[in-house]
Amino acid sequence: MHKLQAVFWDVDGTIADTEMCGHRVAFNLAFEDFNLDWHWTEHQYLDLLKISGGLNRIIHYRNKLHSGLSDSKCSKIQSRKRHHYRNLIQSGKINLRDGVLRLINELSCFDIDQFIVTTSGRDSLDPFINSSLSSHLHYFSRIITYEDVSKHKPFPDAYQLAVKLSKKSEVNCLAIEDSTIGVEAARGANLNCLLTLPPWEQSIQNITRKANACVTSLGNNLNPINLIYGKKLITNNVDVEYLTRIIN
Repeated sequence: MHKLQAVFWDVDGTIADTEMCGHRVAFNLAFEDFNLDWHWTEHQYLDLLKISGGLNRIIHYRNKLHSGLSDSKCSKIQSRKRHHYRNLIQSGKINLRDGVLRLINELSCFDIDQFIVTTSGRDSLDPFINSSLSSHLHYFSRIITYEDVSKHKPFPDAYQLAVKLSKKSEVNCLAIEDSTIGVEAARGANLNCLLTLPPWEQSIQNITRKANACVTSLGNNLNPINLIYGKKLITNNVDVEYLTRIIN
């Protein structure tokens, strides 16, 4: 039986609902600052989430519209977006998802290494982890961001780096993700993976089946979770016992 030794946490949509209430809003505010008539609706942003990295999304959208914006201007928009995102974080408008702090605490009690593995840039990540996660930041051994790899999710590079730095075997590690590209990145690094559906997910039919298991959230005592697929839950929450069960 494989022992769980390391858990790699995605951030956006996994640890917190940062995408729709944070990043999307910040992008739209930045577009207004540059007098662009762009406005990303929730439906549009769901599609743009298939593109990893904020700057890459702006460039992708620019190319789709055949806009004449230069790469330099796109980079400036992304920088302004980070400013708005920091303000949203500091205003307390972005909440952690159910069960996140509970599971971080439990993993720590079992001496299981924890990493943050995200395609967000450090400038976007730091305001969040230094506010919403400040009380639990010491539980994480390493933080891997956009700047640490040249290829981003769905490429496995970030997770391969996490495995290397953890000095653990892939079979003893597990990634927690909320998206198809995140699951693909984890599986590409030969990692087990738990998929926690983001709050805005509408259609179960479109959910990737490549994860070991899929749940609606990590759960807490007030909000038990639903299992979409994978091994049966032991309790109403995702805990160390369940994570160990799904990697075996």
